[in-house]
Amino acid sequence: MNNDSIIESGDPGHPDITDEEKEKLLLLVQKMLGMGICAVYGQEDEGLPDACLDCETNLKWCRAICCTFQFALTKEEVQKGHLKYNPSRPFFIARDTDGYCPHLERGTMRCTVWSERPLRCRRYDCTEDAAVPKGRINHE
Repeated sequence: MNNDSIIESGDPGHPDITDEEKEKLLLLVQKMLGMGICAVYGQEDEGLPDACLDCETNLKWCRAICCTFQFALTKEEVQKGHLKYNPSRPFFIARDTDGYCPHLERGTMRCTVWSERPLRCRRYDCTEDAAVPKGRINHE
């Protein structure tokens, strides 16, 4: 993890801190990431491909499990303003009381923002998820 990718020197939103303080903060963030209690906002690997899945066919098996995940939106997704986020956890994708994303149309189980869905949604591959029955997933 690059120090400058999280804490940028001279950024008015971040106080000036020593290199030693940066290292301590980065170690703490890495530990929190490993424990699942932290997410790095806006830090996504560039150039990775979207998952190639036949979501229409797979819905009967996966039951849109991906639409229940909690994750941080990228900076660009927040700036576009078309995605709902959680006001109590700013910049994390919103969830309705049933645990599903508010962009999921419940009757059809289809995403209402499919063409501009979050990067994390586009890259999720349910074939790698232990909660989805194996051998029933179709790729595009």
